[in-house]
Amino acid sequence: MQVFFSIFWWIYFSIFFSGYPLIYILLYLIHKKKSMYHSGAEKNFSLLPLVYTFVATCFWILMIYTGRMNFVVERIASAAPSAVVILYSFSALLFWLPALRRKAYWSFLHSLPLFMLPFFNMLNRVSTHKIVDHDYIVTLFRIYAAGFITYIIAIIFLMAVKWLLSKTFLLKHYKV
Repeated sequence: MQVFFSIFWWIYFSIFFSGYPLIYILLYLIHKKKSMYHSGAEKNFSLLPLVYTFVATCFWILMIYTGRMNFVVERIASAAPSAVVILYSFSALLFWLPALRRKAYWSFLHSLPLFMLPFFNMLNRVSTHKIVDHDYIVTLFRIYAAGFITYIIAIIFLMAVKWLLSKTFLLKHYKV
């Protein structure tokens, strides 16, 4: 039963941390295409490091809130490679600092190892079994798609919060 929960946790982890490079590349390509949606892409592109740290924070708050931290510490982080990956994912919280958010590509570079983790896991499974199972590839695409959707939802949420805050500050400004 512990193996099942460990696998489920790693899939959950991968979903939260693997979608960022996909959304980054999409918005980067839109951002570079000056004639197409320039102002909207510019706003979204500058928001990306904040979105990355927001999703990482949501993941770790969810782990703490559901009481899964004991399981993570005792079962998953007990192996050295897993502990390094978990600590590395905690470092995504450093992007709350404005100095690190200035350059969006830093968050992109930080997220690349976490993006490649499900792919390397699949390669490891394929190399041990000497067969490429169709389920591995489908699961990999599902993880990346779920991660991509997670980041789209996070962008929409943060843009809505930013819009609401700007409206409330504007209303206060005009009432004075």
